[in-house]
Amino acid sequence: MADERGCTAGRLAALCGHLDEIRRDLRGVPTGEDSPVERVLAAVRGGGDVADALDRLHAMLQVGGDPWGLDGYADEGSGLRGMWPEGVARPLTGEHVYLCPGGLCTRSWWPRRAAEPVPECRMSGAALRRKRL
Repeated sequence: MADERGCTAGRLAALCGHLDEIRRDLRGVPTGEDSPVERVLAAVRGGGDVADALDRLHAMLQVGGDPWGLDGYADEGSGLRGMWPEGVARPLTGEHVYLCPGGLCTRSWWPRRAAEPVPECRMSGAALRRKRL
């Protein structure tokens, strides 16, 4: 069950971070009555079955010719699982990271400049929440 939760959170983060790109990639793929993207958004906003909606979106991307589906959009910025190879910068203590406001997905964002605007969650429209490392 933990793996399924992690997979759902990772795929939800991929959708949140690449929503416009995924919508573009679905153009020309027959999706039926409503878009699989809209089904995921409705499930997140309405407390529905997010995992099922993400599975359908993932399958639709694969049907459209992308063998990786949603997994191909995953940002692996910190996916090193505690290993820090030589030459890879570690986050500095006291740095701030911005995370999913609802704690539903694994999306994260590090500001590069002090005045950079905080991105919004593409599911809820809320600003990503700040966390001090």
